[in-house]
Amino acid sequence: MRDEAAAPASAAAPAPFLTEEQRVALDQALRDKAQEQAKARAAANHKAAAASGERKSRSAKGPGGAKKGGGGGKYTWGSLLTVGAEEELDRNDPNYDSEEDEKHVVLMRNHQAALKQEVAAYKEAVRALVEEYFSSGSVPDVVEGLEELGASHLAHYFVKRLITTALDRKDREREMASTLLSGLYAEVIAPEQVAKGFSSLFAALPDLVLDVPDAPELLCRFVTRAVVDDVLPPAILSHIDPEADPSCRDLRQRCETQLAARHSAEKVLRCWGGSGAGTSHTDTKAAISSLLAEYLGASRDVAEAARRLRELGVPFFHHELVKQALLAAIESAANVDSVVALLGRLSSTGEVSASQLAKGLRRVADNLADAVLDNPQAGERFAALMGAAAAAKLFNDLEAEDVGDNAAAALAAAGVAIGSAAASAGGAASTGASTPNASNGGAAPSGRGVSVAMPPGVSAFKAVTLAAVREYFDSQDSAEVAARLKGLDEPGLHPLFVKAAVSLSLDRKDRERELVSKLLVALTPSVIAHSALAAGFTRLLAAADDLVLDVPDAVHLLSLFLGRAVVDELLPPAFLTQVLSSLDAEGLGVAVVRNAGIMLGARHGIERLVNCWHGGALELGAVRQAIRDAIAEYGTSNDVAEVARCLRDLDAAAYNHEAVVAAAELACNRYHGKTGGAAAAAANGHDSGDAELEAAVAPVVLLLGALSAQGVVSSTQMAAGMSRIRSAVEQEVMDYGPAARKVLDQLVAAGKRDGWMADS
Repeated sequence: MRDEAAAPASAAAPAPFLTEEQRVALDQALRDKAQEQAKARAAANHKAAAASGERKSRSAKGPGGAKKGGGGGKYTWGSLLTVGAEEELDRNDPNYDSEEDEKHVVLMRNHQAALKQEVAAYKEAVRALVEEYFSSGSVPDVVEGLEELGASHLAHYFVKRLITTALDRKDREREMASTLLSGLYAEVIAPEQVAKGFSSLFAALPDLVLDVPDAPELLCRFVTRAVVDDVLPPAILSHIDPEADPSCRDLRQRCETQLAARHSAEKVLRCWGGSGAGTSHTDTKAAISSLLAEYLGASRDVAEAARRLRELGVPFFHHELVKQALLAAIESAANVDSVVALLGRLSSTGEVSASQLAKGLRRVADNLADAVLDNPQAGERFAALMGAAAAAKLFNDLEAEDVGDNAAAALAAAGVAIGSAAASAGGAASTGASTPNASNGGAAPSGRGVSVAMPPGVSAFKAVTLAAVREYFDSQDSAEVAARLKGLDEPGLHPLFVKAAVSLSLDRKDRERELVSKLLVALTPSVIAHSALAAGFTRLLAAADDLVLDVPDAVHLLSLFLGRAVVDELLPPAFLTQVLSSLDAEGLGVAVVRNAGIMLGARHGIERLVNCWHGGALELGAVRQAIRDAIAEYGTSNDVAEVARCLRDLDAAAYNHEAVVAAAELACNRYHGKTGGAAAAAANGHDSGDAELEAAVAPVVLLLGALSAQGVVSSTQMAAGMSRIRSAVEQEVMDYGPAARKVLDQLVAAGKRDGWMADS
């Protein structure tokens, strides 16, 4: 860990974590990596140009473009050609030379031809860039592509291409286009270029209507959305000439009407249906889950499921549908026939490609060892599912290298020959030489002989350590994790544990990420050697491109993990420089290292990285105290929303019964304090305290009812809290005597009446 004794000395003038020499070394390593990346791209571009027959200058004297402002320079035409009209030769000049005039005309024509070629090349490049963006959804790739093109004065062509392409697509692509414009505005594309792009769209509207009949309505949404996003000024409407064409008049009227309407901003922001499926992995997964839930729940309508899948417009993400469908069949045997029917229909019609089908199957088969932790029968059910798929000839057209060894072995055992790998696996199965199924406790499913196993030792190690990390997220007992790792006695596999622990927390909340950072501190170097930790982070950086598919923010999160490990002195600062040689120059791992270096080199970088997870992992005592503090504050503020926010931020749903106990104690305290003799009156059987009782309990009833309605406190936690209070009253532990029993009865009665307490 860091030397805390040095903190006071640096508090007055915080210095960067990295020394000047370390920063220089890291910067040089990053520059070398960037040069390596540039050389690789140049070689790829040269190869592509040679393949297409394109001829380019072989001169090594620069690209030949004019300098900014048209001032010219070496190997450029210079500024003469950009002001040709002003320097036109006068035929009446006594010194007029016709040959010089002819040369000037030739130069002008050559310059115009060069400009046309530049524009044509730029248009072709941005066309490919837009198509790729609508497939991948990666804004950084677009930024990088535009920066490589470098022709910022032609960016209006990109704006026009982006919107015209989106007009003929679905709301998903239109939302992506609006989001991209907002992200690129001012930083990558100049405001005047954005306005120029829209102006060219207004001029081309009569032609756009021929291909997209509802272009005025769609373009109106793009314009108003850009105005609301502060990408365009409202004065852009003056660029629409209503006299040019009826479609232009229609467009201007629509824009003026929408922008003048009440609550126009809120409506315009949702003009494409919000973020929606396709623009984020989370929303897409949720949409696919909803589709499958409806199909498997009641309808079993294959045509309706196919229609909803087409509406999502995410052909690159169909593997998620395959994965979720196969997992649903593994969880319940009743879903097997329906899943096979759905995938068979989608595969036969081409709506789910063979590559997406193979990818989804591979994701399930390769993670079967994890699934068996939750469902011990997962191995047998997967084998039965492969048998049903074999009968329907669902996976017959797949290649063994696409589905992976695990799935190939399972299909071969089910009688599906999909390649040499499958054939060899099938031969092993037929001779009884199949490998024991690691995900099924070492025994092959009965009668099937399916082999779905990882290399010996690795699968068992991963299964045990992943289970230990998940348990650690609940118990926060790092000593138990250390004991399990020591018991396994596999120090050579510790890099896998580091990678698995960090990867598991990426898709969770700050609490789990803070716990993993603390766990690595607790285990290093007593259990995990520094070299094993470094190897684990190297694996993480190398896998960044794969992790970002499931966790879009993985680059940022990995940068925080890496920086935190350096600050905690688990990794030396030199690791940032050394690891670059092991990473792909075009991979996202280089970006992770660069971001971590920036954070470590910044002032106050240490403090920011130490608190990068916002203290998400509190000890149980601190959680209870925080809950009680929130309830105590409610006693003076009566702010239900603030209590709900505090409980959500703590993210400790298993301990929300503490909020019920604290709320009941607050009601007891209010009743006991207000009534003076109410407790004695209640003990003597009088009802003089009923009004005070209702006044004291009402705010607590309001709080508990709201927390239940918002889903912050579950019915189970509510019942657990009330049970604790009742036990305390019966054992005469509380300080309020008979008043506590009366308050409790009033709370339970109100809860049953309002529906946030069970009748039992």
